[in-house]
Amino acid sequence: MRIRTVFSMVLFVAIGCLLLLAGGQLASAQAMKLKINTDASGFSEPVWPESSKPASITVWTWIANADKLVPLFQKAFPSIKVDLKSVGQGQPEYTKLATAIQAGSGAPDVVQVEFQALPQFVETSGLLDIAQYVGDTKPLFPEWTWNQVFLNGKLYAIPQDAGPEGLIYRKDLFDKYNIAVPKTWAEFERAGALLHQADATKYITFIALNDQGEVNGLLWQGGVFPFKNTPNGWKINFTSEAAKKVMNYWLGLVKKGYVQVANAWTPEWSHNLGQGAYAAVIGAAWSPTYEIEPYMEKGTTQQWRVAEMPQWNMGDKVDSNWGGSTDAVTTQTKFPEASALFAAWINTHKDAVAILSTDIGRGGSGLFTAHVSSGKLPSFAGPNAFLGGQTANSIFTRMMPWVDKSFEWSPWTSFVYNEMQVQFTNLFSGKITTDQALQNLQDKVEGFARAQGFQVAH
Repeated sequence: MRIRTVFSMVLFVAIGCLLLLAGGQLASAQAMKLKINTDASGFSEPVWPESSKPASITVWTWIANADKLVPLFQKAFPSIKVDLKSVGQGQPEYTKLATAIQAGSGAPDVVQVEFQALPQFVETSGLLDIAQYVGDTKPLFPEWTWNQVFLNGKLYAIPQDAGPEGLIYRKDLFDKYNIAVPKTWAEFERAGALLHQADATKYITFIALNDQGEVNGLLWQGGVFPFKNTPNGWKINFTSEAAKKVMNYWLGLVKKGYVQVANAWTPEWSHNLGQGAYAAVIGAAWSPTYEIEPYMEKGTTQQWRVAEMPQWNMGDKVDSNWGGSTDAVTTQTKFPEASALFAAWINTHKDAVAILSTDIGRGGSGLFTAHVSSGKLPSFAGPNAFLGGQTANSIFTRMMPWVDKSFEWSPWTSFVYNEMQVQFTNLFSGKITTDQALQNLQDKVEGFARAQGFQVAH
């Protein structure tokens, strides 16, 4: 609502355990009126209580320069002490967290968890429902990201960053060989053919079978939604026509020599990327910073740019997500209010989001932040030097609403990804057919779910 220099949208929300008392502290089992302000730049954030009752919380996170968030938070809430720790990124952290949950002690108060890993910790009762504390921050995040953290009617985390996917391509190669930037997957295949004809030593891109997050993103964008939690149990479907279409497409590109099967994040892959073997990367919003730029040689002549994700049908607007994290509160915390406050504050306060979205080289975390007002920040919306001054985040922001909000993760992502790697490796090595790979995956995941005590619906 654009009315004055500073705009206010008031949301009266009962959030259970928070209330400003006469002394400025938060008390439990009562309600609070929360005000969300939109400033002159268009950035919206909650007006949080001025102070909180004393608390001491431990936070696990692996994002770069996270230590810069703590002084900001403690300036706003001096009575809340924050102990920041990094115990590993991704699976190493999850292993420690799972062990602590099973033991009943040793878990942090706040923990960084990727979208796909959240359900497994919900199922083991390791995460706290924080809706009563910070559920009113919902308008500050895209609907599909909120759906990833709002499970079974409960809020288990606050979105931090996202990974809408797009086409990241080499402008120098496309210009050299007069290849048009593809808008559809059919055009992408034709681009691969033109490149292969002009220079058979180069590939239009690679498919990383050791990173099933990437493969999952390709399936997601192709309309493959393998999991749905229903009252009658989990519906599992890896054998849909959509899944066959996506996998046969990529298998065809590999057989024609347009796409290389690779193991991403390995020395061989990074060498190939740095030496210019790939004309494009199907990547996420974070890919230019984390997946491409670090592997470029000093003085490289490669010119990378971002374009919209190719579509299966011309004119469609469909995207998927690869990566992205949340901040969750564990059930072992003794300070649920302060922990929820920290998780929400660092992802909604303007100065905090600015740090999160600033490039790592300039002292930030280099994240594609999930906050809907991120585009109002120069740190997020400014030109990217690596991408030739392109304002790439504006392109990824445009695609954020294209991500299907109905996609669900299962509680067994680690097993699913491992099995996907096994079956798709066999597929791309010619040992089995697409139908066999998908049916094997279906059977393995169903069997695992049942063995874990879950009901599988048909």
